[in-house]
Amino acid sequence: MASKRRKEEETFEFRPIPPKSQRKKKSKKSTSRPPASKKLTEGWFIYVIYIILGIGLALVTKQLLAVTLSTDMPVVAVVSPSMQHDNAEVTHYDWLADRLGYNVSYINSWPAPKGFMIGDMPIVKGEPEYKVGDVIVYSVLGEKFPIIHRIIKINEDGTYQTKGDNNRDQLPYEFKVTEDKIYGKVLFVIPKLGYLKVIITKLFGAV
Repeated sequence: MASKRRKEEETFEFRPIPPKSQRKKKSKKSTSRPPASKKLTEGWFIYVIYIILGIGLALVTKQLLAVTLSTDMPVVAVVSPSMQHDNAEVTHYDWLADRLGYNVSYINSWPAPKGFMIGDMPIVKGEPEYKVGDVIVYSVLGEKFPIIHRIIKINEDGTYQTKGDNNRDQLPYEFKVTEDKIYGKVLFVIPKLGYLKVIITKLFGAV
């Protein structure tokens, strides 16, 4: 009996109880639902909100520009190559020299002497009158998009003749552009910012 008790004493190991601050607490899985505000900032909903805000901001900005620049169309996008200078020596300089007697130095003194590229975004301002060399934006009956061409001559009755720098000749509607069809003249150009409109235009098959 004594030997048995001695054996139990030898195998017994004393383990002290740790203080409460060091005891591990069992984590309980949270069953509470995420707040509604978090759901609104995740997933497709937030993208829809961003799109709506972006469209609204664009419309407000366009309206402000329209008032400031005195035109219904303060911003346009170049969707055709008619104002590019791909072959300017023939379609622009030689044509103007042969038909109207303009020399190179006079032509180069005009606004936007190097034309525009597809995807550029001209900023337009309405004016009480326009002069030869101005690039104007005007509407044409039957055309889906406004025309962005250069004034090459002012007729005796005060109407304007235009031509695209990259076109080999004038189009039928360019011999008599009346002032009531003109939105304004190009002040300056923001390169490539109009590509979104170009893509949309091509998707719908207009150009």
